[in-house]
Amino acid sequence: MPDEISPTTRIERRGFDVDQAVAFYEQVYSSHDIHIGDAVTEGFSWRYRAVGDEDVVVGTSMVAARRWGTINPGRDYILAWASGAGITLDTGTRSPVQMLPGVPTMYPSGRPFAFDALPTTQHLIRFDGPFLEAVAAARTQTVPAPLRFEAVSDPAAVQRLRLVITDAAPQLLDPALPRATRAARNTLLAEAVVDAFRAEPTIQLPLSAGPTTMRFAQEWMVANAHRAITITDVCDAAGVAVRSLQASFQRHAGRSPMHFLREVRLHRVRAALSTADPDTTTVSEIALAWGFQHLGRFAGYYAETFGEAPSTTLRRRSGGDAF
Repeated sequence: MPDEISPTTRIERRGFDVDQAVAFYEQVYSSHDIHIGDAVTEGFSWRYRAVGDEDVVVGTSMVAARRWGTINPGRDYILAWASGAGITLDTGTRSPVQMLPGVPTMYPSGRPFAFDALPTTQHLIRFDGPFLEAVAAARTQTVPAPLRFEAVSDPAAVQRLRLVITDAAPQLLDPALPRATRAARNTLLAEAVVDAFRAEPTIQLPLSAGPTTMRFAQEWMVANAHRAITITDVCDAAGVAVRSLQASFQRHAGRSPMHFLREVRLHRVRAALSTADPDTTTVSEIALAWGFQHLGRFAGYYAETFGEAPSTTLRRRSGGDAF
């Protein structure tokens, strides 16, 4: 139903004990290395608030003391901005990142990193990894994969991101926000982040493997995956014999050309399911649009690749119905 309330996570914690704060933030940041120094005033205090679903969580954190240690983002992507100066990310590298007041910054992703922060209020938006990757793939017409972000973002795109945050964040902090509205705001925020930091998927499929004709065939299949193509079509486009192309794929990629095409299509279907409009889209429509004519086989391939049924992806990401 359009007015159905989205299931949300809501966390509100505050206190005056340093050990309690350390234990909480180590849990939040999947860390065993959080430290908090002396309070800046006579009394120490901390508070944390976060509201969201499994795709996007919006939160605010304040600790009235210097803190430092290690953050492990896992598969998540975290956008953050602070009310004041004094937060440094990736302090253990030669290129630490100084967060400027009010300027959105992407946390390092895909690995633990060290940080050092003076007392200030920090706002965070945590994106589920597969969700943001699917949005980026749909935005850039590529295969979903871990993302790279430009360190220096486009000022105009950052300003648009700020406007989207200003509009969406207060709504996303409302636990009673309807499911459809939350999903739409999540996607708007994700698209704005992708644009602001020019997020690009690192292609998981081996597009660079093998000889030139094989790479051309892979790129051609990625570009034409929405069409009804055969192995003959691929070989004609690449200018190579069927037997030769099949041998190259087996030698360098460990799969046949059509197996590779199926993987591309499965990733495209997952990207579409992850951002689908539940009121107008079904799994079968998306699967057919990407060349899967036998829905039973498609569901089996999908579950084998992603560990869940396609209907589960659609329900989890957008609240839609199964086919």
